[in-house]
Amino acid sequence: MKLSIEINSHTCFAGSPPLVIARGGFSGIFPDSSDYAYNLAIITSVPGIILWCDVQLTKDGAGICFPDIKLDNATDISNIFQNKSTNYLVNGVPTGGYFSKDYTLKDLSNVPLTQGVYSRNSFFDGNQFAILTVDDLVTAVSPPGLWLNIQHDAFYSQHNLSMRSFVLSVSRRVIVNYISSPEVGFLRSITARFNPKTTKLVFRFLGQDDTEPSTNQTYGSLLKNLTFIKTFASGILVPKGYIWPVDASLYLQPHTSLVTDAHKLGLEVFASDFINDVPFSYNYSYDPVAECLQFIDNGNFSVDVCYLTSQ
Repeated sequence: MKLSIEINSHTCFAGSPPLVIARGGFSGIFPDSSDYAYNLAIITSVPGIILWCDVQLTKDGAGICFPDIKLDNATDISNIFQNKSTNYLVNGVPTGGYFSKDYTLKDLSNVPLTQGVYSRNSFFDGNQFAILTVDDLVTAVSPPGLWLNIQHDAFYSQHNLSMRSFVLSVSRRVIVNYISSPEVGFLRSITARFNPKTTKLVFRFLGQDDTEPSTNQTYGSLLKNLTFIKTFASGILVPKGYIWPVDASLYLQPHTSLVTDAHKLGLEVFASDFINDVPFSYNYSYDPVAECLQFIDNGNFSVDVCYLTSQ
């Protein structure tokens, strides 16, 4: 089963159960971000589970939960709207496919979700699992906690759609526990509107050579200026390689000082990419749990949260 588990070192060491964040729900069985996937995550998890929604916007400004800016891979849209793919620049990269911004919510109501990871069972494809709006997730699934990941604010802004307005509107109706984004401009635009005791803003680092669209700096460059990140976020979400890199042969290298540096500034550190879908360091004997525990119990530092995704 694919479930993203947040292991919080502080709660674990205090004897409390770990927090759990379901990124798209139990997508190893049901299509990612479907009501069945989210509900199964709630049924099989611990109390207080937080449901992660990757937010995309439709042509008429509705916010939907979907794991990618393109709808191609995890829906049957190419059969519903044949030969209707389009091409856009996404953070400066020419990208072709089916984009939610080209369709109204009504258009997408007839587009079923499918299994987006081809190595997993596609048994439930074609069973009309509908695309959920954020409001659907809140009202129909009733998540104990909610995490909104805003991945492409700059893209939607270029097409006259406001992710900021949408997120602020949602926050007036429901408590949002976490809001993450890899875009500095977006988080800076909302930081004054949220109480950090209620909603934590988390800056999400992508690949170190990738360019952050609002500053035109690489994420590797921004990593050197955590003091700046602290001005608009209470935490950072980083790929595990930022903390503990591996060499070309998949053996661990010495850890970096990132966790210590961030903690000195009062930033929480969320580590990600603990997953057994792809090869990872031999040092852990292919056990992602052992790998995750190394990040919170190694004698030198402890991340605040690590995400474990397993099947």
